[in-house]
Amino acid sequence: LEMPGGGSFQLAIGDQVVSVDTSGPRTGPGYAQFPVPPGERRFEIRVTGGAVRLFGYWFEKPGPGLAYHSLGVNGAYVAMPSRMFREEHWAAQLRHYTPALVVINYGTNESVYPSFVDQGFASELKEVIRRVRAAVPEASVLVMSPMDRGKREASGEIGTVPALPRVVEIEQRVAREAGCAFFNTFQAMGGSGTMGRWYQAEPRLVSADFIHPMPAGARIVGNLLSKALVDGYNKYKIEQMRDNLARRD
Repeated sequence: LEMPGGGSFQLAIGDQVVSVDTSGPRTGPGYAQFPVPPGERRFEIRVTGGAVRLFGYWFEKPGPGLAYHSLGVNGAYVAMPSRMFREEHWAAQLRHYTPALVVINYGTNESVYPSFVDQGFASELKEVIRRVRAAVPEASVLVMSPMDRGKREASGEIGTVPALPRVVEIEQRVAREAGCAFFNTFQAMGGSGTMGRWYQAEPRLVSADFIHPMPAGARIVGNLLSKALVDGYNKYKIEQMRDNLARRD
């Protein structure tokens, strides 16, 4: 955090020591970059004076590739980025990383509050999309639905939380109206009752809360999203090629 009267810190990378002064004329996010010698495995950060607030660090290799940043908060819900994040600060962070794609993935925690789902969820999701678009208008936006969320029924069977399909429907509608891409995680993984089936699977694919996937379950969901993105990209390239050929004719 850059701010008037900000302190200083040192970053030691092997034998190299770099000092950073976080003082500045205004309060806002600051950034510093350092080359890392190949093979270095030890890094040390030490405050050398005053008050320092460090938001995070990122290691990146040179050359082409894919960088994925996850902004995950335990217990998060859609009103956090729409109301609780300082818009100017979050926008500055988004612009700094110049993302090609922003994925908005909420709905699991909201699904047990049906009145909020029906009355407030759509407007909050629209505000999140608006903030992202205002910050990085050149980026694509993908709304990703929640996974299934299980609930133990009186019969002992594990069903789906009743409001969750409505969450998915709302997200699909909002994404369509806003011109965003949409990935239906709930449907892709098997729809209603999936968490019950995953809990009974060998190896078990979801934890006993019927919400959080085990590593094998998370891998399934990740592969489903990855395949959808790659398939969509390949379809786009084929359509581009057809358009180019049509123009030549």
